[in-house]
Amino acid sequence: MSLTRVLFIAAVLGLGYKLWSGHPQEALLQAGTASSPSGFVPVAMPGGARSGVVMVFAPVNCPSDAARRADELAAGLTRTGIAVQRSSHFSTETTNPSAEQQAQLQRTVAVLNGGIPAVFFNGMGKANPTLDEVVAQVRAPR
Repeated sequence: MSLTRVLFIAAVLGLGYKLWSGHPQEALLQAGTASSPSGFVPVAMPGGARSGVVMVFAPVNCPSDAARRADELAAGLTRTGIAVQRSSHFSTETTNPSAEQQAQLQRTVAVLNGGIPAVFFNGMGKANPTLDEVVAQVRAPR
């Protein structure tokens, strides 16, 4: 892993902690940002994200309730015919981010620090959504 990537990830995590500890996450997610009807907000997508594939982030092979919810969500999406990718690792890169990209990164960190699982789809994200909320987001007109 390159030094730049490590520094970026450290910076994002530090920023996330500072934002999370200083402000309620819900306020950060909603501040000046229009969310979708299902509550998803514009975010920076993880590296390797594919259009039309729901990305579900939570610990893999973990017995916690949150990880089981993520497994159930992924299984439910698969049953409905929605492509899903399950992962426990998130990374993204940007160079000289614009103000909007910085805002997206802040919202991304808030989603990742929210309830598990963190779900991302086509530039939108939400912490701990229900199956119905994810299906609504996927099926929403673009």
